[in-house]
Amino acid sequence: MEDSRSYKGLWWLPDDEGNQIPGTLIVERDRIVLETIGALGSESPMDRFAGEEVVQHGVIWGISSESKKISIFNSHEAMTFNTSCPFSMAKYTAQVVAVGKHIRSLDESGNYDVKVYFDELPYWFNPNCLHYNGNEKLFTWSADLNNAHHVSVQIEEGCNLELQGEVQFSHTKIGMRVEVEQLSTLKFVFTKPVSTQGAKRKVYAFEQFLSFATLTPVQYSRFQLIDKDKKPDPTKNWTIEIFDKKEKSSVSPERFWEYLFVYDTIKDSFPSIIRKWYEEKNSLPIRAHLIDSVGHGGTFCSNDFLIVTQAVEGYYCRYKKDGLGITCILENLRQDFSDIAILELSDEDIDCIRDSRHYFSHLLPPGKKEHVVDGLRLYDLNHKLRKLLLCCLLNFVGFSNEEINKIFSKSHNSYLRMIGKSKRDIEQTEPIKLEGEVFSTTHSEEVAPE
Repeated sequence: MEDSRSYKGLWWLPDDEGNQIPGTLIVERDRIVLETIGALGSESPMDRFAGEEVVQHGVIWGISSESKKISIFNSHEAMTFNTSCPFSMAKYTAQVVAVGKHIRSLDESGNYDVKVYFDELPYWFNPNCLHYNGNEKLFTWSADLNNAHHVSVQIEEGCNLELQGEVQFSHTKIGMRVEVEQLSTLKFVFTKPVSTQGAKRKVYAFEQFLSFATLTPVQYSRFQLIDKDKKPDPTKNWTIEIFDKKEKSSVSPERFWEYLFVYDTIKDSFPSIIRKWYEEKNSLPIRAHLIDSVGHGGTFCSNDFLIVTQAVEGYYCRYKKDGLGITCILENLRQDFSDIAILELSDEDIDCIRDSRHYFSHLLPPGKKEHVVDGLRLYDLNHKLRKLLLCCLLNFVGFSNEEINKIFSKSHNSYLRMIGKSKRDIEQTEPIKLEGEVFSTTHSEEVAPE
């Protein structure tokens, strides 16, 4: 999404179209605000100030100066009023905006398909659209959409998930400069009506899957509803842009060699894996927690160790067997994944994980537990647990141990192999904060593995 978009126009409540007021809608990645001259509704400014409750609106409709219909959802009002001025000013902070149609509710169903862009998706699913051919004096780039990569999977009755390559062209200076970009898109094709909220749930589940596959927090960059009722008419705009307020991210999508796996690694299993991912609807919250636990923020303290340990315990209690202690859980999981090449969990490690977990969880006095560790040793245990948690997640979505080994062997993610490293080794890999000590580094230019 662009850093900032603004829409100047007239705004009103759906059941009060006669009371339209001017204003500007500002849409940024982490902020959606409508600023108006005057306030929506029939109450006077003084009555609003006297009220004790914050004014909220389920939906606000508008028409922009470019004649685009806009719907603003779940907004809160903040108003300023100067008694010497004949009009008030209001701000409406919102969560979701739909540009292209007036929609009464996020739960209102329509005849839609969904198209979504992620910055990471072309690196995860190769579009295969652009091809280069050159000799001494002839250089050509061609866009071949006939052979673009495409996959379609029915994830439930009435809904297909599709990944497909596409190309976008732009030119400036009367064609003297041409830019060509190949992209991969995610589509959901529906044969039955779907609401905006239902479409968002489908997109969020794929965000989770891609976050897991790339080991980075993934968020979509563009989200479109394709209005199939208008699509047959070329004179009408049949694309509805959906904007959500999101947190800013500084993760670079180009670090594809750090992904856990890409589509080519799992293409034979992808239909069954993604189908199961969507079938496990009740697992969305716990799955989100597990994926967050696998991630790494560039700093480390004892709380990170506790989060990963509790995630492993939570996974086992939820999907395997409840009521077991951490020692028994780790021993059983070690046995389940005994043929996974990168796992390095010894009896001593299990003792240290158990005692350190109790020590840091319950703030025990020093010496209360025999096998408590901290610093670099705790950091190593944390990485061993993250590897174990990755195995749990991969197994949960349907990968066999043989397939898990294949995924790990093809991944160049540095954290899969960061065990027993010295402080100097860590400095050369990533800046890391270890229990109050900051390891600062100067990075040289990184080159992706061939």
